[in-house]
Amino acid sequence: MTKQIIFIIALLCTWQIRANAQSVQKDTVQRASRYEVAELLQPMQPVYLDGVVLPMSRTGNWFVSVAGGATAFLGTPLGCEDLFGRVKPSYSLAVGKWFTPSVGARIHYSGLQFKDGTLSTQDYHHIHADLLWNILGHRYARQEQVRWGFAPFAGVGLLHNATNGHNPFAVSYGVQGQYRISGRVSATLELSGTTTFQDFDGYGRSNRLGDHMLSLTAGFAFNIGKAGWKRAVDATPYILRNERLVDYVGFLSEENRRYAGRHDRDRRTLAELKKILEIEGLLDTYSHLFGEDGDGRKAYPVNNYSGLNSLRARLKHRYWDGTSPLDTTAFQVGNGNRIDNYPPFRAAQSGHGELLAADSTALMYAGGECIGAPVYFFFSLGTSRLTDASQMLNLDELARVAKKYNLSVKVTGAADSSTGTPAINDSLSRARAEFIAAELERRGVSAGMLIRAGIGGIADHTPVEANRHTKVELFFSESESITGVY
Repeated sequence: MTKQIIFIIALLCTWQIRANAQSVQKDTVQRASRYEVAELLQPMQPVYLDGVVLPMSRTGNWFVSVAGGATAFLGTPLGCEDLFGRVKPSYSLAVGKWFTPSVGARIHYSGLQFKDGTLSTQDYHHIHADLLWNILGHRYARQEQVRWGFAPFAGVGLLHNATNGHNPFAVSYGVQGQYRISGRVSATLELSGTTTFQDFDGYGRSNRLGDHMLSLTAGFAFNIGKAGWKRAVDATPYILRNERLVDYVGFLSEENRRYAGRHDRDRRTLAELKKILEIEGLLDTYSHLFGEDGDGRKAYPVNNYSGLNSLRARLKHRYWDGTSPLDTTAFQVGNGNRIDNYPPFRAAQSGHGELLAADSTALMYAGGECIGAPVYFFFSLGTSRLTDASQMLNLDELARVAKKYNLSVKVTGAADSSTGTPAINDSLSRARAEFIAAELERRGVSAGMLIRAGIGGIADHTPVEANRHTKVELFFSESESITGVY
């Protein structure tokens, strides 16, 4: 008995646990992503790498320099003369390129005359290639333009003695100072030296270094092409923002998929709702909630003047007690007259009276006035072409009402008097009226029920574009046929 009681209690506890457990269809914990879109799309201020500069152009920073000065020759043997007694004029030309703000190279030519060890004057030429190191080039990393430059250099080349024909190998060295006058012109001052073998001047040993030339020159350097340097931009902030943008695009894609699924579910729900309304016979009543007409195309609003016509009829015939004119009983109005003596109800007794009575337009006595409000069709400047093709929908409704109640239709074309001549406006107004009349005939309105008129240029409406129209009015027809003429 005890085992049975324990088994029953355990079974009840199991049912209780299953009853308390609720099935979860999906994970209720969702990761909420928050993005500052305005911050992501803001232009970023560039951040520059420390100490890194780049040339404005890969082919830029070439230069040409011209200088003139003095040269003193110190050879072996030295000869009996001091330094100033050995000075002779010289000049130099150079073409080079700065690869970085600190490193450059050039091809340099110098020459003219010098005094040898016997103090005789000889001609010489010196061509050499130098490597330059601008000590102040690092300042470009902190500022865009640097005025001063100080560049030691060293190079190798050949010396040519035009007098004795010797062409020994020579080592060149020195220092050049620069001051930037403008973006393309700099002033230069250069102190340089050249060392070669002792027999350059024809005296001394040919296998030992010992002849020297000391030069001091001043001149100008001219930049060729695009010159200058720019600081290198740090791409790290852009990379980080691009990663955030990629993440944001993924987030938007997920949101789009979620909304697309919701839209698909809503579309299927609406389809089922339309089926239910169709079965219940209520689809026409509630079709406006779906934003589409019966054939699935988007519905455009059309003119419907039944409410307006009903109101105007009741205001005009205040004596009517609301009883249908189709009732066989003779109705009396307040002044003792029979209601069926009034024009709208005489029409009701005609061949199309039942149709007229079924619509509120039956309560509108024409009396020379159009039924309801005129319908306007607007045209493009200087043409008989509608400004908007959707206006054609109004023609369908006008044709339906005119045929249903056997109404006369007056079509009046007009033009804008502020443009065109009177003759052009007269012709244009008739063409616009003819266009609308032809469209009504194509929709089944008899030509005999159409009245066409062209009134030329007018200035009745504001803005002026409103004067470029065709007005359509509906009237109760007379017993005789109406011939439509201009």
